[in-house]
Amino acid sequence: MTLRNPQAQHLRILLHGPVGAGKSSIINSINSIFQGRVMVGVLAAATGGHSFTKTYNTYEITDNQNRVLPFIFNDIMGLENKDDEGVHPGDIISAIEGHMRADYRFHPDCPLSRRDSSYNSSPALSDQVHCLVSVVPADRASNNPDEVVIRKMQMIRRHASDLNIPQVVFMTRVDLLCPLVKDNLQCIYSSKKIKQKMESYKNALGIPMNCIFPVKNYHEENTLNSDMDSLLLDALQNAVNFANDYVGTLTAGTQPSATQPPVTHAEPSGTHTQQMERPTPRLERLTLQVETPEASEPSTWSENSGAGRSGGAHTEFLRNSEIDSSYIPENVARGNLMPVFTHIADRELDIEWRRMNWDTGSRNRMERELRELRLLIPDLKHLRILLHGPVGAGKSSFINSVNSIFQGQVSARALVATGAGVSFTKKYKTYPFINGNSGCLPFVVNDIMGLEKGNSDGVHPNDIISALKGHVKNNHKFNPVSPLSLGDRDYNPNPTLSDRVHCLVSVVSMDTLTFMEDDVISKMHVIREAASDMDIPQAVVMTKVDKACPLVKQDLRKTYVSKRIQQMMQECSDKLGVPMNCIFPVKNYHNETDLDQEMDCLTLTALKQIVHFAHEHVCLLKGNYDSPYHEG
Repeated sequence: MTLRNPQAQHLRILLHGPVGAGKSSIINSINSIFQGRVMVGVLAAATGGHSFTKTYNTYEITDNQNRVLPFIFNDIMGLENKDDEGVHPGDIISAIEGHMRADYRFHPDCPLSRRDSSYNSSPALSDQVHCLVSVVPADRASNNPDEVVIRKMQMIRRHASDLNIPQVVFMTRVDLLCPLVKDNLQCIYSSKKIKQKMESYKNALGIPMNCIFPVKNYHEENTLNSDMDSLLLDALQNAVNFANDYVGTLTAGTQPSATQPPVTHAEPSGTHTQQMERPTPRLERLTLQVETPEASEPSTWSENSGAGRSGGAHTEFLRNSEIDSSYIPENVARGNLMPVFTHIADRELDIEWRRMNWDTGSRNRMERELRELRLLIPDLKHLRILLHGPVGAGKSSFINSVNSIFQGQVSARALVATGAGVSFTKKYKTYPFINGNSGCLPFVVNDIMGLEKGNSDGVHPNDIISALKGHVKNNHKFNPVSPLSLGDRDYNPNPTLSDRVHCLVSVVSMDTLTFMEDDVISKMHVIREAASDMDIPQAVVMTKVDKACPLVKQDLRKTYVSKRIQQMMQECSDKLGVPMNCIFPVKNYHNETDLDQEMDCLTLTALKQIVHFAHEHVCLLKGNYDSPYHEG
């Protein structure tokens, strides 16, 4: 792709919208496509509430050959429904004009001003925004978006329009709006619900239908999906083309202004199903044709006949009615109760909703890849993974399970308590793993005292935050009422990269998740936000998967066909704010005396992803990214 203005170093695309709409997840999803695997480089909250993004961040996208693509994304704090919460519209306007420097920290009641050190008084063309993307969720309960948020978005949109900056809408979470689309993403342009929601945003934001792109972000998936990729690439291609057209209209030295001639945009490239050219592998273009009972009625909807959008290939197209979300019982929809399944068919999905390889070859391949892991940072001794979570969740047991796999026999290296109560782990312990006769594996796991209710029991959140920064020395004994501080004997004032944590793992028990204390969840949120400020990737290991579902207790291979497990993982995502594709169910070794292939597959899948996240983090810190595994 050739940029149409030599003054532009790259095309800058700014994402903005309500809290929890999926701005960060869009960046992760697009990055995943070009990397060829699901990535979580941008920390994303799973649900709405308060914004998880606190600073103005710029993200380059590279392909799987480490080539930088000619566009960048800016993520920004979310808009909220009160005037003193969320990002201030004035800050978004400053970002659009290029006045906001990277890593500026947002203050909802005090927008950026000329006096601030983060204010760029002389922005170059590459500092300015070239396409404004409004990210909005399809699955909000009402067809009428929140009035305060919409008012803020309209104000921002008017200012961008005055600067002639092109604007589009990415409408996320389409699968959660329409059951037809959830079952088959290729039916997206056959769905009445999707069309009605797009029309709702068209009317609210004043953006034409052919500039609104429905997408599904990677959330619970851990492998790429061609239908999801096609929707994302279609949206991206149009945003990039609009941005490139815009910079092409600006002559050298020209700054955008309200007095410039308006930019004339071409129609979006082809239909919304036209495939964007991309690095390997090339996706097949979606061919979406619908069989309808009446030839006189068009099979797809469009704003005009010249720019129609194809419908979905679905042999039983529900043209006059769709399943309505009101079929969900009210108490289940609120998440207060789990549905009671009376028959096996009610508890079990037809296919795995997350692809999982259970065979011996896959298990051995994952173990081998972790054994052969090579670090690309010369001064890094090892990757450091920190486990934290409630008392009795299974942190120490997870370490034992990992060690058992690499030792070839069940071990009990980390001492564990047999039940919840008070924390059995009292010290900050580092656990390396022996790699046969070739020393230790290039990652270590740190165990820590469990979180408890109240301020006088369990590990203090500040101690976990100190551990994230590398300030806690090995074997430090925790004091729940007196966290470690500068000057203490066990305080490390000058941590190296190897001392710091490279991935934070929350360990929660699936069988007690519903009853987890609010106070413990609040502490986990504080720790998660601190990790986010340090750009440390985060994952969740959900233990005791066999105790949550009778199907899974009988056959561990039912883990990803169990409706109960899927719902418990979604509940965990909602409570902790971690995306589904960063949540991994496992069964730790407890009463077994021999290794179990299915248990190992779950544990290795979780560990491999966690190690990936940690390695990606340190490579991004050092500006050096390549595959951490030996080729072949």
